[in-house]
This record gives sequence, structure tokens and C-alpha cells, in this order.
Amino acid sequence: MRFVLLCALLLASTAALAGSPAALARPAHGRAEVSFQRFIEGWMQKVRSLEMKHRGSPTVKDGATRPLVTYRGYGDEYSVELRPTGHARAPYVGLLHYTEHVYSCTTTEAESCRVASSVPVTEIFRYQNGRWSY
Repeated sequence: MRFVLLCALLLASTAALAGSPAALARPAHGRAEVSFQRFIEGWMQKVRSLEMKHRGSPTVKDGATRPLVTYRGYGDEYSVELRPTGHARAPYVGLLHYTEHVYSCTTTEAESCRVASSVPVTEIFRYQNGRWSY
């Protein structure tokens, strides 16, 4: 009886020291969250640069009374999600949510523009070999 009790105590203390599988995964999840946030900050800088490029050379089409001038832009606000996949090869996917706008302008220089339409966008990225990719 004492041997069984001693074995039970030994097993319980070993399990307590080792931590649960979920507890062990938290540090890796935290590193993935931090790296995803950094990756997305860089991604959004590229998106904003793309918006400036689009604004600098808008699409111009013939309209009924004047040219129809438009360009694609993106909202300033975004949100991210990190989800575990359960696969060791690519343990996480990251989701980026933002809004894409089509701006309508009164001049071909893309001045006096307003949002003509908006659409929500979700981009999905995978975390593999310690890097995020599209």
C-alpha cells in the first residue's frame, strides 16, 4: 500500500513539474504572436505604399459628363488573429482583417476623393520554418 501511495505521489509531482501540454505550448504561441504582429506591421506598410502608388496613377475612364477617376486604398485600422493548426510542420495560421476602399475623385490628379465602396478583406498567412508567408 505504501509503495502504491509513493508511486502515485511521484507521478503527481513529476506531472506538476512538467506542466500540461497546453502550458508547454504557451511560450511558442507567444513567440508566434509577437513575430506575427511584427510581420503584419511590415505588411501593412507595404499595403499603404501600394495605396500611394495607386493614388499617384489612378484609373481614369470616360464618364457621362466628366472622367471617372478611381483608385484602390485601404483603411487604417486592422485586426489580427492567430490560430493553432495542430500540425507540427506549420503550427499556426495568422489572419489579417482590414477594409479595402475604392476612392472616387473629381480630378485626374486624384484630388477631392471620397470612398465610393468598401469591402472587408481577410488575408491568411502560415507560420512555417520560423517564418510567416502568404
